[in-house]
Amino acid sequence: MSRLLETIAKRLSDGGYRVERNVQLQDTTTADVTASRTYFSWKGLMILSQHILIKEVESADGSVFSSLFAAGFRFAKKRNRIPLLRGIQFGYMILPVIVTTNPQADLVAYATTIPRRRWSLFEFPVVVDANTGRADYFQGTPLWGAFLFADMRAIVAKFIEHGLWLEAHP
Repeated sequence: MSRLLETIAKRLSDGGYRVERNVQLQDTTTADVTASRTYFSWKGLMILSQHILIKEVESADGSVFSSLFAAGFRFAKKRNRIPLLRGIQFGYMILPVIVTTNPQADLVAYATTIPRRRWSLFEFPVVVDANTGRADYFQGTPLWGAFLFADMRAIVAKFIEHGLWLEAHP
């Protein structure tokens, strides 16, 4: 595992996430790092099950995000069994993160466009350029779930992008 991933994993662990490395998510989908936590959001007056799934690849396209998100949602449901129906004061946040030395334009476009709207399930894809530490992700705030998008951007800024490359490459 690269030093960059180790740095992200340490930050997440120090931030109160349950961090695991080299997790088999489903048949052929694996995550180099997973980070999970469940908390009560005063903004939405709901319980949120938050899961960050990080995969390091040489190069990728948007389909890698789709498979990582789908596998991540199944992982989240197994990891966090809360006896509430999704949408009834309970929801999931899935942040698939692709770390690559070769971020393709379509991969960055997938991460920076508005995520698909789902019922109490938020997807927030992130692309990290391993050469520079730059993270690309959706910067807007749609009306649906507006307060949660601010939280997801803050997670990326705090644990994934802020000075990451410099910290991992002293």
